[in-house]
Amino acid sequence: MNRLGLIALTAVGVFALYKLSYPTYSCRYRITVNVEVDGQMRSGSSVIEFSATKQMRFLPDVIPIRFDAEGEAVFVDLGGQRSLVALLQAGEYGQDGEFPVRLVPKHFRWQNTENQFASLPKLRGKWELPSNELPTLVTFADANNSATLRVVRPDQLEQVFGPGVRLGGVVIEMTTDAVTRGLEARLPFLVSQRSALRSANQNPRRFIPSYDAFLRSSR
Repeated sequence: MNRLGLIALTAVGVFALYKLSYPTYSCRYRITVNVEVDGQMRSGSSVIEFSATKQMRFLPDVIPIRFDAEGEAVFVDLGGQRSLVALLQAGEYGQDGEFPVRLVPKHFRWQNTENQFASLPKLRGKWELPSNELPTLVTFADANNSATLRVVRPDQLEQVFGPGVRLGGVVIEMTTDAVTRGLEARLPFLVSQRSALRSANQNPRRFIPSYDAFLRSSR
């Protein structure tokens, strides 16, 4: 074996050893938003992949486990050219970006133990989010322009969309289905305004659309 081959083989071995020592485990959950419209239930859902990766602590401030989430916000077609979007953020102004990462550990009372870490792919269950743990809800006047988005409080749907429109609940269910794709086709501004959304300066007292509120990938 020549020198380059030996270096390549060594590199592969080192990488494999690292992955064994610092593995990544993942699971997927479906978030479903139900909205009652004139007595009929309309729903939208999105499958999110949650992952946990052990990290080498080469510096004191490096956290031992990194949590990530990959997926997209939930789009609900209410009919009559009306839509509701449940963001990958929570809070009155979407200021809580850890919302999709926190759901699984909180519900299953995650303790960061080796056994729980390795059991992630086997997690099963279904539950409804309480009113104080809901994602930020938004609607828009023009799907081509992010500036037309506005926050809709859970108790404000009738005021915004008209009589007979009420939030029917937000449900989380563990699944093995593929991560959902396709939100960019429903919200064209995610493509045309992508750079601006990614560089938007957030304000804790005002909702400002950001790209990762709608689409998020593992770092």
